[in-house]
Amino acid sequence: MRKLKFEYSMELKFSSPVSSHYFALRCVPGDSLRQKVRLTECRVSPADYTSALEDGFGNLKLSGCCQAPHDVFGYSVAGTAGTKGMIVQKCPLHPMYRYPSKYTRFEPEVVRFAEKIREECGRESAGTVLEKAVCAMHYLHKYFEYVSGMTDIGTTAAGALKLGKGVCQDYAHIMIAVMRYLGIPARYVNGLMIGEGATHAWVEVYTDGGWYGLDPTNDLHIDEYYISLAHGRDYGDCIVDRGIFLGNTSQEQKIYVNVEEIKDGRDSCVNGTAGG
Repeated sequence: MRKLKFEYSMELKFSSPVSSHYFALRCVPGDSLRQKVRLTECRVSPADYTSALEDGFGNLKLSGCCQAPHDVFGYSVAGTAGTKGMIVQKCPLHPMYRYPSKYTRFEPEVVRFAEKIREECGRESAGTVLEKAVCAMHYLHKYFEYVSGMTDIGTTAAGALKLGKGVCQDYAHIMIAVMRYLGIPARYVNGLMIGEGATHAWVEVYTDGGWYGLDPTNDLHIDEYYISLAHGRDYGDCIVDRGIFLGNTSQEQKIYVNVEEIKDGRDSCVNGTAGG
């Protein structure tokens, strides 16, 4: 087990004041079989009130509102996490993770790509669930290109495959769609990772009675340098910051993420970066 220190903050600036701002945030990591979290800061501002509850997927969700006019909104979360990597998190399987969802429908582009991966798994003699999932991850990483700005938060797996380019959200959606097409339950995870200046997305597949994590963007198994925030069928279930408000305004968002490994009782920055 490793010990990580994390900081995660978001600031949203409005071009003109908004009011009656209701929000739902999945920005706080919770405890699981692979991580134990101790918070040192959890602040949302401005907010008339906040309440914490567990959503239908088991994620920690902060809900609240700010009725008064405001032109800045943000949150800051910090703490430490003891993490384990490359483990199966044992738990019962909900059948929803077997079937297509909004972002992972079995459209023609997905079917064609999945059949190519099925052929590749045959050539590689990948027989177990994990072997097939790793084979799919390697194939996706090889034939899909990481390019920011080509897709957006509404892009589906099929849409990203048409472009052949995308970001971590697209890698995750494509792999989930392929896994489910091949009969392997899979789910979407977002969180924090050393070396990333923003949130990151990856995949968990169901094998041996639990969930095992893979990062197709980086072609890696999920190790101790990842901290999970939320999971669900796809991005739509894991949106970090969702809200509605009254006002005619544009928005500018800044995000800061830093993750450091703590060694020998001291904070040691392995590869933490800031971004916005």
